[in-house]
Amino acid sequence: MDDDVRAFGVELGRKALAQDWPAVHGMLAPWMRSMYSADDVRRFFEDEYRATLEANSIQGSHYPEHSDPAVDGNSHTKATQLRAPLSFAGGKVRPVPQEVTDDNMRYWLSLQLQCSDEQMETLGFDSFCEVWVAVVSTPEGLRVGYWSQGAY
Repeated sequence: MDDDVRAFGVELGRKALAQDWPAVHGMLAPWMRSMYSADDVRRFFEDEYRATLEANSIQGSHYPEHSDPAVDGNSHTKATQLRAPLSFAGGKVRPVPQEVTDDNMRYWLSLQLQCSDEQMETLGFDSFCEVWVAVVSTPEGLRVGYWSQGAY
């Protein structure tokens, strides 16, 4: 992973961990900013947190407390592959915006927002969410061109 992509992913994750939803919104590509408000961005993350908590039979609201996100992914997945039907998922097709192209896509980034050690002990799981991000180059710099909870 190139240093600028890693720095972008870490910054995105830190803004989400800080619940700075307007700042996360600002890291979206222009077409994504027109599709999502800052409140939609908040819901994108919080709905997944809630689903993770419910899947683990945990009541109440919790947020990931680890100070840094975990970033990973690959540079070989491009927009063409992201748009291909997923045979193992009944032919599902990801709704990748047309603005995401093989030329502007830099990285298929995995962003995990994780529990603190204390949360892992009390909640019994290690990650609140794994967001997959098509990191794209735009005139504004690196931005989120598409994202989903989970790779599929």
